[in-house]
Amino acid sequence: MQVWAWKMSSLWATSRTVGRPAYDTTIESVSLPENVQRIVNSYQTGISNYLFKASCLTGLNGWQAKRTLPRQFIKFIEKAFDLYDQLVQFLLGHLHREGFSTQCAPGCTHCCCHMPIGVTAPELIYLYHGMHQSGHLAKFFRRCLEAEENWREILQSHVGKQCGGAQPTFVRETVLKQYQQLEHRCPFLQDDLCQLYPYRPLACRMHFSLSTPHWCRPSHFQNEHAVQFNLEPEEKIFAALEHLEDRLQLHLSDIMVCGMLELIVNVLKFQKIDLVS
Repeated sequence: MQVWAWKMSSLWATSRTVGRPAYDTTIESVSLPENVQRIVNSYQTGISNYLFKASCLTGLNGWQAKRTLPRQFIKFIEKAFDLYDQLVQFLLGHLHREGFSTQCAPGCTHCCCHMPIGVTAPELIYLYHGMHQSGHLAKFFRRCLEAEENWREILQSHVGKQCGGAQPTFVRETVLKQYQQLEHRCPFLQDDLCQLYPYRPLACRMHFSLSTPHWCRPSHFQNEHAVQFNLEPEEKIFAALEHLEDRLQLHLSDIMVCGMLELIVNVLKFQKIDLVS
């Protein structure tokens, strides 16, 4: 097995765990040059500020019973994620100037057989809003059920627990790897394009590859040598999302399809969220 630990002229990339350099590899912004770091910090502050503004809105208490949210809630989430995308493009530009170009492009979906984890309730609500906006909620719901069934079968073979239950880290990592090997396509893909791309969670927005696209496919014979990395937000952004989650009084599974099914069936009962002024 290869452990990815390499140094560019101005930033480090290291593997968080001993193993193949794939989903959990992070480029740490703390190692960026000072002038780049200042710009990154400005972006990250703006993102966390938008999320904080969302958490300060009136109308969040008891929203589940009425299935209503302030219109500004969606607007603030949208602005935060748009700003995060701008940050990502800035960092990718910096990487390109250092001689490292990502190979990711529209229609490349080889990494879209991962199961996104660490997804927060605000992200799931934004994704659910996008599902309704698309007009294909029923189709996406059925596909999420299929993905959840595959996930649950693998999980139960290890611990006999239902989807979303707390598992030791080593069990979750094993299940993630086995699920990836199934190459089960993301429920939101159609003709190799994400149908909910503007609403996708951070786990999808941060993941990139420097290798030939086909190497990212788990069954490809060169997959273990694929150089993949995450442009992960600072902790203050995750803290802002968790604070917003607490304000919503909504604690769902952080596994994307499991949390989404809980939101659809148990919380919102398939109903559209009404956005009020």
